[in-house]
Amino acid sequence: MDPILHNIDPFIIRFTEGFGPRWYSLPYMFGMLFAYLALRQAARRHEIGNMTEEVAENFVLVAILAALIGARFFHVFVFEFNRYGVDPLAWIAVWRGGLAFHGGFVGVLLAVAWFSHKYDLRFYDLVDRLVVPVALALCLGRIANFINAEMYGTPYDGPFCVDYSQNEYMARPPEGCRHPTQLYESAKNLGIAGVLFLVRSRLNPPPGVITWSFVALYGWIRFGLMYLREEETVWGALTLSQIFSGLMGVLGIVMLSFIATRRVKA
Repeated sequence: MDPILHNIDPFIIRFTEGFGPRWYSLPYMFGMLFAYLALRQAARRHEIGNMTEEVAENFVLVAILAALIGARFFHVFVFEFNRYGVDPLAWIAVWRGGLAFHGGFVGVLLAVAWFSHKYDLRFYDLVDRLVVPVALALCLGRIANFINAEMYGTPYDGPFCVDYSQNEYMARPPEGCRHPTQLYESAKNLGIAGVLFLVRSRLNPPPGVITWSFVALYGWIRFGLMYLREEETVWGALTLSQIFSGLMGVLGIVMLSFIATRRVKA
């Protein structure tokens, strides 16, 4: 099977050579929309105490800002500080790309915690409702990563391998075919969204189960997929993304066990 030749412009429209809306901006817009629709529905059905449509609107605006700040902070100061150094202008240049999922997830959780306290909402009622929309947005985000020709995989000559060698939009295209790891991760996120939606709608699990199931599934599956991604190792054969993903997986399992134990005792 012939390789997939990748030469996709990362800009939807270019107003100048380096300015215009990028495909990567769409997942954030859809993420805001998905989250708002989910919370608005919950408010109309009175499924989250004290949740109103106005609170939902305010939360989504704060959450997307918290996600961007957290994602950029992790990318610059945890993953790529050697690249950015002491350059405050580069730190905030999100339009050049560079957002880390783990930081964005922490940012959203902090926004949830703050809103829960401010509006007297139950933490898990809110975050459990957000998990599926977030997973769907992440699914679209990995497709955008594929369009951007970033986070590509290790060398691979099998079916559906991707050849970036003729990509005119990359500064240094890699040689040879690669695993389309961005699309693997997109499928992972879509699968997680589907499974957790079914669990929430049909089984009505205890508060927190959806949240920590997402954390566990995302962490462990991504940990495995990172073996197929071109990334520098920092500890033995592990990359920094794998370390954080592994910690997510462990935390998810621990918290699910805690919830199960607490219910048994009750």
